[in-house]
Amino acid sequence: MRAQGVRYAGRTQQSGRAAYAVLGREHPTLGEAPSAHHWKRLVSEVRAAKEPRILVSSEFFAGADDAQAARIVRELGGDRVHIALTLRPVSRILASRWQQNVQEGARYSFDQWLHWVFEQPNEGKGATFWSRQRHDHLAARWASIVGPERMSVVMVDEQNKSAIYHAFEALLQLQRGTLKPQSDTANRSMTAEEIELIRALNERFADEGITRPLLYKMITRGTALYMKGRSVGPEEPKQQTPSWAVNRADLIGWESAAAIRALGAQVIGNLSALGGTTPHGAPAAPIPPFGSTAEAVSGAATRHLPEEVATRAAMGMLFASGAVLKDGSGRPGVDVRVEPQVLQRVHTTDLLRVVAQRLLWSITSRIRKITRR
Repeated sequence: MRAQGVRYAGRTQQSGRAAYAVLGREHPTLGEAPSAHHWKRLVSEVRAAKEPRILVSSEFFAGADDAQAARIVRELGGDRVHIALTLRPVSRILASRWQQNVQEGARYSFDQWLHWVFEQPNEGKGATFWSRQRHDHLAARWASIVGPERMSVVMVDEQNKSAIYHAFEALLQLQRGTLKPQSDTANRSMTAEEIELIRALNERFADEGITRPLLYKMITRGTALYMKGRSVGPEEPKQQTPSWAVNRADLIGWESAAAIRALGAQVIGNLSALGGTTPHGAPAAPIPPFGSTAEAVSGAATRHLPEEVATRAAMGMLFASGAVLKDGSGRPGVDVRVEPQVLQRVHTTDLLRVVAQRLLWSITSRIRKITRR
């Protein structure tokens, strides 16, 4: 990409910490918002870049309110900024979003969460979900800042995984074939048994008073990540979204598609796909009482946890603890008990920066004392 005049800004796969920092949002690893220097460093890189085209990517920017979105555009380049939104049907997002919540420490059931999302869309967890997944509002917010002529809506094609790569190659003026899909098991959906095991662990962690940063380290970056590295058998049940929720989500998708189309922004792909499989104009399905759906009460007693799931859960937590190295040797790693928990919440780069500043301050202070003598 660099050879073709495109810089992918940031030091990691996506600029998540910078996005959390500019939004002032609590990062699950830290238990608080990251230092502002993450955002400032990204802005400095963008401003100093000599490449004619720069890509800044993070899904977390979707959580910006009007003022935050305006600041992001202003500090990244103002009139130079072009916004690209990647969208998929909400009905296809529901299960994965709830699973992500559970992997980050949530203890509520899928059925409970769905009722919050559709019965209380303007408060609590419902408002949190729709702040990013009400696609027409999201598109309107960013279009009001940069103008529809500087915004592209890219539809994710579930049947053609390469389509999104070709779309961004065109937007960035890259040669066809520059961007290629990679196998990333960390992004696969979890099976019904896997996610229920994670939820049960969250409940036990909460009962024991385990802090959220430590839970995130042990569960999200340990157990869940390691479990998703295995191959799922065809007989293992997937997480199913109940039909009433799919219907409700699709109807909102049809509304969003019409509103986005009216904005006049560039659309790449089939915008009508936001309506999912529910026919346009179909009536809204009634929302059943919480706990009454067949999907919600399918017997927990009939669940069968594959042995590999249980063993991977344990090994993932062991590797995350730092007690052993993940190289097959079984050699001891860094014992997590030796490191104070306050330091576990500090990014290595931040820690080195503080050490360097204190060393510089110490040297400067000694020089001043010598000069005074």
